[in-house]
Amino acid sequence: APASCANSPEARRPDAGGARPRRYAFPVADLLLALSSSLVFGTMSVLLVVLGGDDRQRILGLMTGGVVTALIATPFLHVHWTPQSVVVAYLSGLLLGWGLFDQTICLRVLGVSRTMPTSTGMQLVAMSLGGVLLFGEWRRGASPVYGGAAILALVLGVWLVSRHEARSAEDALDLDWGRGLRLLLTSTFGLVVYLLFVRWFGVDGQTALLPQALGYMTVALVLTSPRFTPWDGPTDTRWSRTTLRQLLPGMMWGGAVLILQVSAGRVGVATGFTLSQLGILISTPAGILLLGEHRTKRELRWTAMGVALVILGAFLAGAAKAIDAA
Repeated sequence: APASCANSPEARRPDAGGARPRRYAFPVADLLLALSSSLVFGTMSVLLVVLGGDDRQRILGLMTGGVVTALIATPFLHVHWTPQSVVVAYLSGLLLGWGLFDQTICLRVLGVSRTMPTSTGMQLVAMSLGGVLLFGEWRRGASPVYGGAAILALVLGVWLVSRHEARSAEDALDLDWGRGLRLLLTSTFGLVVYLLFVRWFGVDGQTALLPQALGYMTVALVLTSPRFTPWDGPTDTRWSRTTLRQLLPGMMWGGAVLILQVSAGRVGVATGFTLSQLGILISTPAGILLLGEHRTKRELRWTAMGVALVILGAFLAGAAKAIDAA
């Protein structure tokens, strides 16, 4: 699940001015706050499917709910905008909107229990590699060892979750793996690059919240039109009660982003982002048990092992970043 938080310029340059990097102590209350965002992210993806509707209604409702949350929260955040921060945040919102658009479609194409753990693992791999290549992370102490082990665990986990047995031709038609994998790749690109983009320019998550929301709302209004969603038919179905129902998971997602921003300030960005990804512990079994997404016995074992590896990889990546920042 996507999140909106970024390091400050000082966090990107830990040695700037000779300042000693901040060390984090994690009280139980702060860790519970960080974990609560994962509960919301995991529940939100399932609720998005349960409430029904076509792709247009789900996407527009999701992103509109995020905008509503941003409008309500921003007056209490005491942010100070500059022309650069507004432009950077808006552009990152366009990337976020693209990522959310493709990820939401993938929930229908591959199902929640396949999309969410695979997307989570791909995001963590890409985010970790981006940190290494762009910001020089994982260079201190044992962080390269932990980081390498994290990427290996994540890659194996994604591979296991996405494995499927060859069944009858009728069963094979239920899932369009070619389209699903393309959507996973493009959504991962949007959901990772938008974070790296705001981090590069040193725009913090609270400052970016509202301009970013305007960016992904722009994408939602454009891409959910019948011109860009022909598979949902020629009639514009967006302005309906179903779309209004989808505001609920949208506001939940917006609230989870706020929780992540607050917790990142208390436990660190690396730990906060890592813990927020544990929502797959909810979305994966819920997709199988509540939404009836079929698995063979062998696929269930692969999925369980894959989810466990993704969680292990998330913790190893968080440990690597914590060691690197110490």
